[in-house]
Amino acid sequence: MSEKKSKTPLIALLCLLVCACGLYFFWQSRKPQPVTGAKAITIEVLDNEEKTTSYELHTDAEYLKDAMDELAAQDSGFSYTGSEGEYGLFIEAVNGITADFDTDKAYWAIYVNDEYGQYGADQQPVSDGDSFRLAYEISTY
Repeated sequence: MSEKKSKTPLIALLCLLVCACGLYFFWQSRKPQPVTGAKAITIEVLDNEEKTTSYELHTDAEYLKDAMDELAAQDSGFSYTGSEGEYGLFIEAVNGITADFDTDKAYWAIYVNDEYGQYGADQQPVSDGDSFRLAYEISTY
């Protein structure tokens, strides 16, 4: 009887490990994959005064952050700053305009083809023809 009790925690741990691995592989398979090759994209900035600035970019970037880096390196007038957090890149300022959530609940939202983005800039894949909008927003929560 004591041998059976000693195997129970081991079996439970093994089942938990198998479930965790299954969930990880499911999550990996559902995550959008980057597209390689040349792409033409648009990055729009909607600032705190509701002024829109639009940038056209031809790029091989696979993720939005890489495309933003490319655009910032050009003499386009586009710039951004951010910091790495537990959820990836947190955009703090775009074109010199800082969004400070702690002060006024402002943040930079990412829209992809007019849909609210589900990923941070460093995890958002770029496809040919995509339109991205970085919008200065104030949280209502």
